[in-house]
Amino acid sequence: MEELRQTRLRLKPETVAYLEEFADDKRFGHLGQVIDHITEEHKKLADEKWDMQFLIRSISTQVSHHIEKLMHEQVSTELERIRLAANRSDRHGQILTELLQALMQTEGIEDIMTTDQFKPTFLATAERVVQGRIEHKKQKKDTLTFKRG
Repeated sequence: MEELRQTRLRLKPETVAYLEEFADDKRFGHLGQVIDHITEEHKKLADEKWDMQFLIRSISTQVSHHIEKLMHEQVSTELERIRLAANRSDRHGQILTELLQALMQTEGIEDIMTTDQFKPTFLATAERVVQGRIEHKKQKKDTLTFKRG
């Protein structure tokens, strides 16, 4: 049997009334047993609360890492597409510059008239067609993205 220690306590009348009612409900012989029982319950609840807080922190950390990983994968994919498109545009620009330089060299053209000075209709047509293609591709991409959602 456990060693018991006698202690004198000063309690509010409503606390004593509660303990006595609790003792009657649970069929405890004296108030010391009630206090022991309540103390044990309190310890269990404190342990469970600590375990629950640990579990919540653990789950929160795991969810955060998972979301971070998914975001990184999505952003990496989009950035890779942008990088490839920029490289392609740069390559095409350099090819066109070389072709134009060769044509000007072959034709013996020393100087040019800028579009500020004169904008031919064929240039306006080319700009309009290219802008239309870009808008069409963007709408197509936006529609696909929306459907995948």
